[in-house]
Amino acid sequence: MKLIFDAGSSSISYAVISPDTTPSIHSLSHGHNAASAPEGALAGMISDDSHLSSLAKTVSEIDFYGAGCAGKGACARTRDELTSVFTSASVKVMSDMECAARALCGTDRGIACILGTGANSCLWDGMKITANVSPLGYILGDEGSGAVMGRLFLGMLFKGQLPQTTYERFTERYRLTSGDIVQRVYRGERPNAFLASFAPFILEEASTTTEVRDLVIGEFRRFLRCNVAAYPEASSLPVSFVGSIAWYFRQFLAEALMAERLRCGRIMRSPLPALAGIEE
Repeated sequence: MKLIFDAGSSSISYAVISPDTTPSIHSLSHGHNAASAPEGALAGMISDDSHLSSLAKTVSEIDFYGAGCAGKGACARTRDELTSVFTSASVKVMSDMECAARALCGTDRGIACILGTGANSCLWDGMKITANVSPLGYILGDEGSGAVMGRLFLGMLFKGQLPQTTYERFTERYRLTSGDIVQRVYRGERPNAFLASFAPFILEEASTTTEVRDLVIGEFRRFLRCNVAAYPEASSLPVSFVGSIAWYFRQFLAEALMAERLRCGRIMRSPLPALAGIEE
């Protein structure tokens, strides 16, 4: 039996591939970033999941694609945690960027992008990543991500730069003050996931409120200018996307691509169906 993990900062999904059954996809309620998670967090999360625990002794192969799995140290720690649970499995740990590129581009050349809680991009030659503009995280970079979009939206909202009707709808739904938000961002756990959690509301407002629509499209255009435009042949290669932000905001993303004169490739919510051979 083989498991393929797609681990993002907000959620983890995994595909179960067995010769005896049809491939299936499952999810965990929490995310994981190997660059920032406490030691043992991943192993604990997997051990606490009854379905994964029941598979532990029968899994022979694991492909783990994860946020933060870019450096050797993070990959080694992740591999150690996985083998502590799946003791009989051969484990490969790769970046979530490679996961996205394989799913989006396959054996073709192209530019692959992630737009979810975080953001990333790469140039893919059909077999491997040949260039990568550092995303720098949601404080220094991650343009177009759920975390950055949430940060910008909240800043505009509480500084009075959005319509009063948007402010009223927000406070009615979330019952949060500016003080509550500052507390959660600066002292709470996983502030990037907290900021990204407002994406559904931002999407609703972008459909009816010009200022929010401009924020969304402007942020996507900033992602394209800061990241995609840096790759050779960016103007001629297809630019493809995976992630919840890319999927749900795809109408606005398409407008941003058109404005930047870039060619839209594939847009997927998750890379797992493509990697597991599941028809969507």
